[in-house]
Amino acid sequence: MAEPWEPSLERVADHIPTRTRDNTTPGSDVLLNTFNDRTTPTAEGAQRRITSAAAEVLAGAGGTIPATPPHLRQLASEAAALRAAAAIELAYRDRDADVQVAEQLDRRATAALDRLIAAVNDSGSGTDGALLPVWSMPDPVPYGDTPL
Repeated sequence: MAEPWEPSLERVADHIPTRTRDNTTPGSDVLLNTFNDRTTPTAEGAQRRITSAAAEVLAGAGGTIPATPPHLRQLASEAAALRAAAAIELAYRDRDADVQVAEQLDRRATAALDRLIAAVNDSGSGTDGALLPVWSMPDPVPYGDTPL
C-alpha cells in the first residue's frame, strides 16, 4: 500500500528530467517531465523505485510519519523522491557521469532524511521545539539565603 506522502512520478522526474526524454523518436530532445511507456525507465520501473525509497524513508524515520504538522509529510516525500531519483540514475546509467549524479542525489536524500528525523523528533516537543536551550541548575545549598 502506498504511503499518502509517497512522491509522484512527476516529482521524482523533477530531479532527473533528462530521464524523461521521449525515446520513441530518435534524436528527440523533448522532455516529458514524467515517466511513461516512452521513457527509460517506464512508469512501472520508476514506481518500483519510488515505493522502495518510501519504505527506506519510513524505516529511517522510525516507522511512521505523523500527519501533523503537515510539513513532515512534505519532508518525507522530498527525501523519498531524491532517494528514488538516485536509484534510477544508478539502475539506468548510460555514462560515468550518471554515477556522480546518483551520488549527489544520494547525499541530498541522506541530508533530507536527517532533516526529516530531526523534525519528527522536534514535533513531539511542543510548539517551542527542541532547538531552544534547556537550563539546569543544582538545588541551592541550605545556607545560601542566610545573611552574612
